[in-house]
Amino acid sequence: MVKQILSNRLFQNIGVYTVSNIINAAIPFLLLPILTRYLSTENYGIIATFQSLVGLFSFIIGLNTQTAMIRRFYDVDKVNFSEYVTTCLFILLGSTTVLVLLLIPFSSFISRASDFPRNWLWMVIIVSFFQYLFAVILGIWQARTRVYYYAFFQNAQTLLNLALSLLLIVYLGMNWQGRIIAQAISMTVFGLAALLLLSKMKLLKTKINKKYFADALKFGLPLIPYSFTGWILLSMDRIFINNMLGLDQTGLYSVAYQVCMIITLIQISFNTAWVPWLYTKIKKDDPLLNIKIVKFSYGFVLFNFLLAAMLALAGPAFFKLFLGKNFYQATNFIWWLSLAQAANAIHIVAVTYLNYHNKNIYLTYSAIFTALIHIPIIYWLIKANGTIGAAQALFISNLITSFMTFFFAFKFHKMPWLFWLKSRTER
Repeated sequence: MVKQILSNRLFQNIGVYTVSNIINAAIPFLLLPILTRYLSTENYGIIATFQSLVGLFSFIIGLNTQTAMIRRFYDVDKVNFSEYVTTCLFILLGSTTVLVLLLIPFSSFISRASDFPRNWLWMVIIVSFFQYLFAVILGIWQARTRVYYYAFFQNAQTLLNLALSLLLIVYLGMNWQGRIIAQAISMTVFGLAALLLLSKMKLLKTKINKKYFADALKFGLPLIPYSFTGWILLSMDRIFINNMLGLDQTGLYSVAYQVCMIITLIQISFNTAWVPWLYTKIKKDDPLLNIKIVKFSYGFVLFNFLLAAMLALAGPAFFKLFLGKNFYQATNFIWWLSLAQAANAIHIVAVTYLNYHNKNIYLTYSAIFTALIHIPIIYWLIKANGTIGAAQALFISNLITSFMTFFFAFKFHKMPWLFWLKSRTER
């Protein structure tokens, strides 16, 4: 049984992705003992705000067409994939140009609303632009199951980011500026490398296909409200904390959030291998295979909640051992943040079915509904409970999103989610 599992291609790929993502996450994780000693909680809050803004700009730049690109990879018999890639990159250039033009008159407003330095907003656009190219090459390797290429490229970028961060912060004495510059340089280098690799793969053409242009936008644009509401769920808490409690509290919250990203790391590793594997399996519509898929899905969700409990129990000891004294208070947020990350596992298991059937609009519906609830919940819980209220709001909203996604998956793709009821009936 164990030998059969280890020889399974899905589990092998999950293993490679997990190791890669552990290394990728461990590098910035290992930076925590250094950054929490060289940076103040306020400086860490500025870095966290920068990451939030990158998350916001990233789905505007490119209009989510990288998602369409990877989906159309599986339709190579219907589309010219190289022309599709080229068309999406043209959309990337166009949307970036529009965003730059909009940033000029609105930079002051964005700076005041986010409590982020106005002159550094251009770094947000640079990182977001090259992050698109970086995501494209990783997505293509994922689709082609080139797991080792994926792992090397991903970790090489993170290593460069680490090296530059240490150089700029520790040796040159720069504060939050050093961390942002390091991210901008590393992402630019690997974004350009991704462009060269796309050219080497013969995926760059001079022709823009109008049909593909419309198809990419048709796929990507409905995801913008979904991505925006996702950003609200993941990043709006930092904006609220900035404005209601101050950057120092944002710094504490962000450190706790980063520790809880261990759970997200497992989820990303699972999903990276799960998506291409599931796409090929659900086409077969095999009843026995479907039951195995459902059992595996439930097991994965349960594992996430067990991991959340373990992380929450070990959190205080970890903080005292590894982090700077100014960040010890961040342990207060571990329980709720770890539960919030675990709840997202339900969404990850279910969302692939909606993507497979091109029912992304329902993701938008559920995300908009949750976001509309999330904003007042954040405000009320922060006002009532302080920074911990933001973590509580995230857990509640993630749970709502996950159950709604599961409901739509249940509706549009028949799977034996209640297989035990059928077994009782047969008896």
